[in-house]
Amino acid sequence: MKKNVLLLLLLSIVCTACSDEKTEPVKKPQETAVATKEPIYEKKEIEYYDTDQLSRPLTEEEKIFFRKPGLYSGEKYDEALVNKQLDTLPIDLTADEYFDELLYLLAEDFHEEVETFVNFDSTVAVDIERPDESIETPDLKQTHYAILIDASGSMRGKVSGKVKMEAAKSAVKEFTKNIPESSTLSLTVYGHKGTNQEKDKPISCKGIKTIYNGHYQEQAVTSEIDQIKPAGWTPISAALTSVAKDIPENAGDVVVYVVSDGIETCGGDPVKEASHLAEATIKTVVNIIGFDVDNEGQKLLKEVADAGNGEFTFVNSEQELKKYMRIQYEEIQKRWLEWKEAGKKEALRIKEEKKKLAIDTKERMKAKSEREKERLKAAQAYLKEKFEKKDPNHSIRHTDTLITFYSRASMTYAVTSGNNANTDSIINGNKVLNEFINEGNQKINETIDKKNNGD
Repeated sequence: MKKNVLLLLLLSIVCTACSDEKTEPVKKPQETAVATKEPIYEKKEIEYYDTDQLSRPLTEEEKIFFRKPGLYSGEKYDEALVNKQLDTLPIDLTADEYFDELLYLLAEDFHEEVETFVNFDSTVAVDIERPDESIETPDLKQTHYAILIDASGSMRGKVSGKVKMEAAKSAVKEFTKNIPESSTLSLTVYGHKGTNQEKDKPISCKGIKTIYNGHYQEQAVTSEIDQIKPAGWTPISAALTSVAKDIPENAGDVVVYVVSDGIETCGGDPVKEASHLAEATIKTVVNIIGFDVDNEGQKLLKEVADAGNGEFTFVNSEQELKKYMRIQYEEIQKRWLEWKEAGKKEALRIKEEKKKLAIDTKERMKAKSEREKERLKAAQAYLKEKFEKKDPNHSIRHTDTLITFYSRASMTYAVTSGNNANTDSIINGNKVLNEFINEGNQKINETIDKKNNGD
């Protein structure tokens, strides 16, 4: 090539000199066209995609696959046009230079697959909050439990040989232990001031106090309940009215339990107040636990529960009261089961989604690699047939190794990266899935134990 260029330059100089001496006629342009037809080879400049969106720097191997595609890669492939481009190549290039030319025409676009593998996050993060943690959860965090405890003088009486007040305290303590930490709890005592004598009625009927409000803390709850002493009258209506101020703003459901051994004695209208709660923006139900109540009291308290879309349960002993509470434990147990199953389902979904991304990306890059190899080999075969007629040992023969190495590298990268991403997704997915199973089973078993211990 260099010799041809020098020859043309010398010829030009000689011709110019001859024209000055007028010893020979100047050659016409068409007569020199053949000499100037040979192209001057220029190495193609490789362009690469931006790497701004990558989570880490590329390895040297990945940088190779981040080059922009060839002129006839992918769906743009046209064998006739490729061969036409190959016909423009000089005969005296090295194997490396021919290989660069083949890539310039046929290199596949791997950058999306490489970017996926580089940014691949195999973490399986399940966005379902645990019921026993103080974070948002669709079911449990939105529930507020309000327990209203009757501390009127009649609670000093006995039932089945035990003071009703003590039996009620014991049952409430055991029930509150099973309220998830992610839910909130308020304890309100009413009728605890003054006495049940007529002279103390005004102060007793105003005796309504929230003694606890927040997430469950056993020591604090137990301490407050232990201090309750039966004293005066029974302001159920006013106690129900007080519930509204204790409900957190983010509560979606409110469950009210009224523990009482009698009917309203302060002139209020508990049926009306229960109805107001039930009609409030926040879904609220009012459950009445009638503790050793006579027939008339049972009827009146049932009306309150009905108005509050709740239920009235009559218990005549501590054992029956605990039995009722155990039924409530089963509802909490159900919530843990739902949490566990939702977590399992979500962990499995995310795991399968990540596995699919890893496998699909691997297979897509493998297909491109295989397609690229076949096209490179076809282009090389075309040049071999063309050049080896003139030179059986032409350098084009040595591009075999380069094509094989390059194709093997892209195929190996696709398989290794895809398999690693898939395996990591499986490991992480199974880990999270087992965490939900183990923690869910543990909490369910704890709830069952607490329920059974209340027998």
